[in-house]
Amino acid sequence: MDASDSQEVSTRDRILAAAAGCFAKEGYQRARMVAVAERAGVSRAGLYLYFPTKEALLAGLNESVIDEWRALSERTLAAGGSALEAIASWMREGLSSEAHQAAVRIVIADETQEVLLLDRGATREALEETQRLLASVLRRGVRSGELSRDLDVRATARALRALLLGLLRNHASDRPLVDMRDRRHLEALVAMALRGIARREPPRAKEKR
Repeated sequence: MDASDSQEVSTRDRILAAAAGCFAKEGYQRARMVAVAERAGVSRAGLYLYFPTKEALLAGLNESVIDEWRALSERTLAAGGSALEAIASWMREGLSSEAHQAAVRIVIADETQEVLLLDRGATREALEETQRLLASVLRRGVRSGELSRDLDVRATARALRALLLGLLRNHASDRPLVDMRDRRHLEALVAMALRGIARREPPRAKEKR
């Protein structure tokens, strides 16, 4: 990647981060493109060069959420090694990015759903890809003896995916039930998830006296 490509990526990312901030503060319908440009530090003409309409800007924001979700899954779940460590890393990283939470807050808002209908296919594909990676990790853990031999891999992969999505929605809420910025809450949730799938040691026989 040359210098001009790097600058283009940086400017686009800056605009998307500014859009997430403006949409979160003003609401998607009320937010103005000029405010996004000012927040991103670009001219209006520069903004329209990347995103000619507010709808295109929202679609770009949604695309960045999907791309980050995919990158997270590939980086953590496809890395090999311990199944439990891979799943723990996937959950921790997924719930730790404040920038990602700002974007998630926008794309799950009721007022943006009609505009994002065309991107539902891409979202579904990314979620299905994550479920396949989770299932692969779980099967590896069962084979290695790290996870319970009677684990229902398909159902557990679906449940883990739903768990993280639910936690992301909670974290993106203005009034979350659990504050993931508190590391104790995050680690407690990860520990609960891992204990539910880890292999259980058989009870020790009582020693004869």
